[in-house]
Formats: sequence, structure tokens, C-alpha cells
Amino acid sequence: MFQTTTAEEAARASWDVVIAGSSFSAMFFLRGLPAGTRALIVEKGAIIPHEAQVAALDRPREEYPMDNRSEMPKDWIAHRMFGGNSNCWWGQVPRFHPNDFRMAELYGQGASWPIDYDDLEVFYGEVEDVMEVAGGGVDHILPRSRPFPYPPHALSRSDRACIDAMPDIWVPVACARANGGGRAQCCANGVCHLCPVDSKFSVLNGIDSFLRDGVHLLTGAEAVSVVINAGRAGGLVIRDGAGEYTISGGIVALGTNAISNAAILKRSGLTAPALGRYLHEQHSIELVIDVAAPGYFGGTSITGHCYGFYDGPHRAEAAAVLVENYNAPNDLRLTPGRWTDRMMLKLIAEDLPKAENRVELDENGAPRIIWTGHSAYAHAGLERAMAGIATILPFELEAIVSQRSAATEAHIQGTHRMGLDAASSVVNGHCETHEVSGLFALGSGVFPTSSAANPTLTLSAIALRAGRSV
Repeated sequence: MFQTTTAEEAARASWDVVIAGSSFSAMFFLRGLPAGTRALIVEKGAIIPHEAQVAALDRPREEYPMDNRSEMPKDWIAHRMFGGNSNCWWGQVPRFHPNDFRMAELYGQGASWPIDYDDLEVFYGEVEDVMEVAGGGVDHILPRSRPFPYPPHALSRSDRACIDAMPDIWVPVACARANGGGRAQCCANGVCHLCPVDSKFSVLNGIDSFLRDGVHLLTGAEAVSVVINAGRAGGLVIRDGAGEYTISGGIVALGTNAISNAAILKRSGLTAPALGRYLHEQHSIELVIDVAAPGYFGGTSITGHCYGFYDGPHRAEAAAVLVENYNAPNDLRLTPGRWTDRMMLKLIAEDLPKAENRVELDENGAPRIIWTGHSAYAHAGLERAMAGIATILPFELEAIVSQRSAATEAHIQGTHRMGLDAASSVVNGHCETHEVSGLFALGSGVFPTSSAANPTLTLSAIALRAGRSV
């Protein structure tokens, strides 16, 4: 673990870099910094060992007041502890599709990214190595310059049938649930948010990848605002139970989450028109379907991805959809002799960020969410996928047993998007704010468009690249 410090001690010292937050983006930014950098990590929560998390069956969460103006339930998930959401994620790490970065150019939708797939490819590979990712078989969809660190998990029976019949659209899942390497083998019990064997990568169990001399950790302290001197970051104002302190630093990086990052930037006086706006995440439908073939019994909780509804000309009008096939048999078919002739699919659609979905500050300077719902574009993508479910299966679909919209994907995105123009974005392609030099806003808050793919690998690669730019 890093050398710990107190708020008073941190305030008396001088730091090359001060980083708020301790989850994926903060740690991969730290990894990218030059050797010898004297850095301070400021974490609002405490260090909770994995064993204590499992024993408690829960973790401290941030609570963000929300004005939900949509007709559907909505939740935003952020955990307040060292390592943040790396403690509770499911470990899904597909790369973004190359065309996810070119939506405006190719399909006339969304905003342009100032970076592309090729800019991130080498960083994708490094993050996959750190996370000991298991995967394979996607080269024809997502170009790679190196193999996955570990082979894919054993496929479920339905995934094996799908990949054998339709290898152009069905592939093994890329995941950070161990199938070799330094962590325990995935036990495939389907409770990945609280992995009982500590198999999936987290900041805690992967801490050796980020340790270095000169790095200190301050826990129990909240980032309030950034000190700005003549247009340049000069430190971070923090508070703990004893009061407020000013931490001096030549560079400040915010790696909390897209909601908290936006609040910190707003409290610091930044005025970018896009700041706090375009809050978004994927929209998804969970399906249980009866099929004329057996499923389940693979080597991890999700073993197959389908790209049959992902990229193509349809994205001019309807969202890309990534299909996950669940291997956890939580809803067996109650038919003698056909107990496992069932699939649990999740259809995950990219969203088109809307400016009216936003983070504001209340009268006390705390973040408050205004949510008006997912875009018509996302709904159209899900409708298209629902209509075509039978076309991606090599066996008969007998019945759709149930379907429901998920209240969250636990992916907080947008609010400080990247771009070339300060009039329409908050940070540049290296996550440095247009308004204040030396101030970096990290994480999936920088995404100018959504993606059907899980964001963690991409936000980590972007943060690593940003650290290397310092």
C-alpha cells in the first residue's frame, strides 16, 4: 500500500501532482506519470479490505439528489472507498469499436472525438496486461497488436453453439475475471459485484501495478475545489472532519467520477458551456428467453458477446447494441428434461448524450442531477435489436419469458467531455481542461459520445495516455 499521510502533513508539503480519487482513472493516470513524480492521492472514503467487504455484504455509496423527469426509474452508482467502483464492477472489458470514435464523421450522430482507436491501441494493451484480461477471438472486429494476456474462459453451451455457427458476430467475452495469472480463478457463481474469491481485478488486489516511490495516500478527505493561479492549477482544497486544507501541487487531476468531477470543476469557477452537461450512460434491456438448445455451464458469469446489432449504416438512425449472454443460471426453465434450455441476454445500447441531462450545484455547492431520460436514438437501437433477436441465434427461439429495462448500468459518463473546441467541450484529447492548464479531468466524464461497450477499459487507457503526456 502507499505511504499514508494526514491532511495537516499533506498541506505542509509540496507535491508535483495531486490526484482526487483512487479508482481506475486515478490509478492509471498515476501509472502513466514519469518516474520520480511526487504525488498525493486524496480519497474521500476509507481503505476497506476485500474480506471486510464480503463480510459486510455492502459498501459505502455516494448519494446524489436527482430530479428524475423521465418516466423510468434511474440510479447512479458510485462507491465511496479506496479503489472506488473497482471493488464492485463485473469485470467486463471489451474495447470500444473503432467507429465509436467516429460517430459524427460516419453517421452524423453525436460529437467528434479528438482521439481515435489507433491513439489508444497500445494503451488498451497495457491496461489489459495490468488487469490480466482473459479473452480471444475478436481480432476481426476489434484490431489488436498483441494477444490477450490469458485465454478466454470456457464457453457456455449456448455460446459455443452461437460462436461455432456465427463466428463473424459472436465472440468470447474479454473480462478481468481471472483465467490464469496472479489472482484466484473465477468461480462462476454470478455474484461478481462482491466476488467471494477476489478473482476480478481491483485497485486493491492490483495495487502493485501502481506502487512507486514518492506517492502518498490521504484517506477520509474530500476534494472541494481546485486552486487556480493565473490560469494554471496550483493545488487542491480538501476537507475532512477537522476542517479545510489547501494542498499545493503543480498538477491537479480529478479522478472521482463524472458527477463529482463536474461539481469540483464548477466549484472551482470553470465556466465551459458543456461543463456538467451531457450526463449519460448506456440504456439496456434484460431478457429471459426459452430456446431449443441447452445453455449455461461456462467458466465465468458471462462468456459470450454478440456484435450482430453493433456497427453499420443503421447507426445513422438507431444506436449500436452489444449483446451479453449470461452464464449464471438464476432463472432455470421449469420444464422436466429442459431445465437449461434458456438464455439470459442483456441488450446494451449506446446513448446519444443530451445537454439537458446534467449536473448542477445546489445552494450548498453539492451536486444535483437533472435527468430527462435516454435518447430516442437509444430506444430505436433497442427496438431494432429486439425485432432481430431470432436472427442472431442458430437455434429456435421458442418464447420471450420476460424483459425489463435496467435502472442503471453503473457507468456514469459525460459532464466534462473532450474535444478540440472549448465552446463545445471541457477537456482536450489528453484530458487537460481548456480553461486551466495543468488541470486534468479523468474518467468516463470525458466521453463525448456513448458506446455500447463497457467503459472501464477505455477510460483506463485514456487516463494512462493522459499520464504519459505530463
